[in-house]
Amino acid sequence: MALTTLNDRFCETVKPTTGKQVDYFDTVVRGLSLLVSPAGTKTFFLNYTRPTDGKRARMKLGRYPDLKLARAREKAREGRGDVTEGQDPLAEKRAIEASQTVSDLIENYVARHALKKRTATAIARRLRFNVASQIGSIKLSELHRRDITRCIDAVKDRGADVEANRVFEDLRSMVRWARGRGDLDVNLMEGMRKPSETTERDRVLSADEIKTAWSALPGSDMRDATMRVIRLCLITAQRVGEVSGMMRSELDFEAKVWRIPEERSKNGREHVVPLSETAITVIKEQIAASDDQARRKKRPPSPCVFPAPRGSRASMAGAAAAKAIKKTEVSKRGVATILGVAPFTPHDLRRTAATHMEEIGISPFIIGHVLNHVSATKASITSRVYARYDYMREKREALELWADRLAGIVAGGADIIALRGRA
Repeated sequence: MALTTLNDRFCETVKPTTGKQVDYFDTVVRGLSLLVSPAGTKTFFLNYTRPTDGKRARMKLGRYPDLKLARAREKAREGRGDVTEGQDPLAEKRAIEASQTVSDLIENYVARHALKKRTATAIARRLRFNVASQIGSIKLSELHRRDITRCIDAVKDRGADVEANRVFEDLRSMVRWARGRGDLDVNLMEGMRKPSETTERDRVLSADEIKTAWSALPGSDMRDATMRVIRLCLITAQRVGEVSGMMRSELDFEAKVWRIPEERSKNGREHVVPLSETAITVIKEQIAASDDQARRKKRPPSPCVFPAPRGSRASMAGAAAAKAIKKTEVSKRGVATILGVAPFTPHDLRRTAATHMEEIGISPFIIGHVLNHVSATKASITSRVYARYDYMREKREALELWADRLAGIVAGGADIIALRGRA
């Protein structure tokens, strides 16, 4: 035991010297101590006398440097306040740990920490969909590494290696945050390795592959709604999650536009997608099919264009299309194919559309606006704040030209005629 005025420099540099653990008690906040183990681990504790029986007690506040000195002092003062009011902070902490679930932690993390990040919406979606759905009911006091592994394995098993890596990073950040606050006593993910080593994909379907895959869709086992999602990914060049999450309120058939709101857009800005006649035909077919199903089941029409299979109020998950494509994979003599062509994902269809648009002479800059890429729409202060032109005319022309080219490919492979001098 040693008495000292703790400061950031001391907490950072203090090292074990005796081969035994040493408690350094703070002179600023009574009862606060920094325990330094022989291995060099540093942990803040609150030491106090229990008001119930007068015995000495010790409550772990968190490990340094995840828990900073200033926050450790705040927590120690809060704990001493509880003691003064006749409460036992350690008993209260154990009661909270016994009742708090993984779902509780996720919502707390999203509200108190993740909301500060640009990708807050995506983080919340990934944690709720991939983690809360799997282990949300588990108490934090009973949470194990194997539970975390189970969540990540479920993502990998559906072929979503990139998503698995992102879920891993989200979980690692949340666990570190929880340990720093004292919600978890240990970092359950310490030493765990990223689930997949991924490389940037460059898969682009050729015209012949597009024709083959498009023609093979009706003969597959996937739902008609899922087939329409896949086709719209190729027709509109939009993300599969944005297509599958399409709402009727986002559509204006008279103006021939689809407005993806900022809360559903990856870069956090509303994105207006001009709709070709081909896209409108597919969307109207889906709405008609959805309404027909609602009538048969005697329920009101869904506000979603692509309702989830087991309900009418929620949209189909983007992962459903990826999973459906993956399920069509067959292997002969060691060669895998999907719908008669080399394996591909829904995101590859978006890249395919962009590549073929460039092939027929559409400017990469305009394609960037069609794709709603940050590099095109938010590249500088000027474009973010002052330049408000939406390139709607150019985007419409690009998507209509691409729809015409796609119709030619599907019908039999019309020759490519590059557009010269077109912006």
